[in-house]
Amino acid sequence: MRNVRYNPVIVKYPFWEMTAENPKAVYACLNYDESFCPEEIEERPTCINGDTGAVLKDIKK
Repeated sequence: MRNVRYNPVIVKYPFWEMTAENPKAVYACLNYDESFCPEEIEERPTCINGDTGAVLKDIKK
């Protein structure tokens, strides 16, 4: 299988937009070295930089 990188904005943009439009919403992102959010919602994110498997294993403990 080829290693294909998708443009994260295509996936993340709708979630950023929904978070910006809803003042009660919180944006969460778990990504290896690419966990970020735009300025418009920078006061309401939970961004975790790390390996998804390792982070979920730590949470499970």
